[in-house]
Amino acid sequence: MQRRILYLPGLDGVANVIDKLQPHLPDAELVPFSYPAGRRLTWVELADLVAAKLQALETRLLMGESFGGAVALKASIAHRGRAAGLFLVSAFSSQPEAFAAALGRTATRVLPRGVMKPVARLLAGWKLAGTLSGEDRERFLKRYSELDYADIAERLRLLADFDVDDRLVGLCGPVDVLFGSEDPIAGSQNQRELWQRVPDVKLHQMDAYGHLVSHEVPIGVAARIRSWLQRVEDADAG
Repeated sequence: MQRRILYLPGLDGVANVIDKLQPHLPDAELVPFSYPAGRRLTWVELADLVAAKLQALETRLLMGESFGGAVALKASIAHRGRAAGLFLVSAFSSQPEAFAAALGRTATRVLPRGVMKPVARLLAGWKLAGTLSGEDRERFLKRYSELDYADIAERLRLLADFDVDDRLVGLCGPVDVLFGSEDPIAGSQNQRELWQRVPDVKLHQMDAYGHLVSHEVPIGVAARIRSWLQRVEDADAG
């Protein structure tokens, strides 16, 4: 039976990484979540929307990548038990890279769009693209320079007060956390230690990869997703 996994994308809100992962997940379907656009957001609203989407899909499987990991954590904490398992990629439990995020928020607020495009490309290449190379890197940076910066600024605003470090002990079910060893956002020693607070956690470090690990090594990421699905199934059976 094919299982549905609700996938929460990163800061750009684009779920195109599903195209890379789905071919390697024959027994699961990744269903993209769309963030509300063009208006002010709250964590409560996003958590409620995620919980409602899980219910509508009749699934309890939740996956979040980068910013989507923050949303997944908020939803799992606010709606305890709605998700039977959590798979986090390049995620964090409190605001990462505060300086870079502040630069992004300021730039999106004060710079005209024509100036913002190269700035967005520069910031994305600095903190996100990391070890991504070749055509994949160029496509990612081009897409990032053409996003709706008002929506990006709104998500960055949410991250300014994001901190669930002390709530990790309350997460239910198997939680798998995957990150690249060269990721300056999710791969820090401090963050790895914080994940140990989760009662049923399994960490996966992908050596030599950065923040966009799903783009760079989708086969490896998909293999860890399949392993996590088995952990959730075993926990449900137990």
